[in-house]
Amino acid sequence: MDPQEQEVDFSEVFALDKIANNSRSLNYCRVFVAIISGCAAGILGVTGLVGFLFFLLSTFVLSAGLYSAMGSDPKPFFKSSTDVWTAGINEAMMSYILFWTLFYDIVHIY
Repeated sequence: MDPQEQEVDFSEVFALDKIANNSRSLNYCRVFVAIISGCAAGILGVTGLVGFLFFLLSTFVLSAGLYSAMGSDPKPFFKSSTDVWTAGINEAMMSYILFWTLFYDIVHIY
């Protein structure tokens, strides 16, 4: 078959600027949800491992919602399918801990 006659498969062609924008937006959403859930955990007085489970639950709910919004196929929107579940967890956890302890201190200690 002549190289010019071969059919081109565009299923693996991605716009890297769009993927970077999607990853950035996912990180913003994840940090925002972490801040809100950290505030809620602090106000509710959640402590110890239950607080970290609260973070994991809120992160899972966000990821599941985004996964279902993408029609269970995140590959066209991100570099890998696992980015929806794992990307930005460290940054979000730091924000969660900051607001969790801040609001716990404000409401229950002072």
